[in-house]
Amino acid sequence: MLTLLVGLTLAACGGGGEGGSPTAVTGSPGPASPSAPVATPEASLPLGKIAFYSLRDGNGEIYLLTGKGEVNLTKNPADDANPDLSPDGTKVAFSSNRAGGHDIYVMNVDGSDLTRLTFDSAGDLSAKWSPDGKRIAFSRSGSLMVMDSDGNNLQQIMEAEPEDTAPPCKAGSFPGGWSPDGRQLTFYAASITRGIGQVCTVDLDGSNLTVVASEPQGYHVEPSWSPDGEWIAYRFIQPDGNHEVYVVHPDGTSGTDLTNNPAIDIEPDWSPDGRWIAFSSYRGNDFDLYIMKQDGTGVARVTATVGKDSEPSWGP
Repeated sequence: MLTLLVGLTLAACGGGGEGGSPTAVTGSPGPASPSAPVATPEASLPLGKIAFYSLRDGNGEIYLLTGKGEVNLTKNPADDANPDLSPDGTKVAFSSNRAGGHDIYVMNVDGSDLTRLTFDSAGDLSAKWSPDGKRIAFSRSGSLMVMDSDGNNLQQIMEAEPEDTAPPCKAGSFPGGWSPDGRQLTFYAASITRGIGQVCTVDLDGSNLTVVASEPQGYHVEPSWSPDGEWIAYRFIQPDGNHEVYVVHPDGTSGTDLTNNPAIDIEPDWSPDGRWIAFSSYRGNDFDLYIMKQDGTGVARVTATVGKDSEPSWGP
């Protein structure tokens, strides 16, 4: 099942070249050549800080971007990925295979006090803090799980079904965030064999399962709920193969393309005040982090290094 999860993550979380078809999205462009020209950031963050995944060191590391620059928090030869800042900005939850399989870890925002929360060979990914910081949602072999922030009281919200036959929202669950009131989760489910992905919401008891975005057919993935609860940002791989950041109301109405750019735009995440969206984009020689206003204007690059920067998590 972990092999399938890795395939889903690659296909729906950062791959393909510009203009490629959705069914061919199975990886991401390699790091830019060290001799290639490297741009400089066009702007600094308007507020807060962003935790993100980077391949600039040759392996997956968790970095933190602040007004003072960027710092490597993990410094480990393992693959450290899927960072998520706690609501108060003091901790980072992430996934790592440093103990063999992927498990969920938590550390302070300066990289100290590392704690392993899960111990399961199935593969734990995509940790997301609840708005009150007391719980963490994550994906275990595609099943949607929730636990206390110390790793206790583990609960399964929804069990994954075989991805080639599963109904909408049941082909594995990769959480994208919580509703502001903490009563629901948004997540995506993807079927590689059928070339589809849906953005969905569900109550914490597994009821009220709702498809938010699934049309036109293709990959609708990587949702992020706005702080005011009015919008869900996500990535859609369009029929022509382009990757765009969209926003949609939780009831599925008013879907809007915010990026509208021929580059690959992926992994949106809202600023704490809801006025900005961070995302990763392949607009130069590599994936870098960008920010834009909530209406898609004011796009600016905030990282510019050789090596993929992606999976932004914006906190206070």
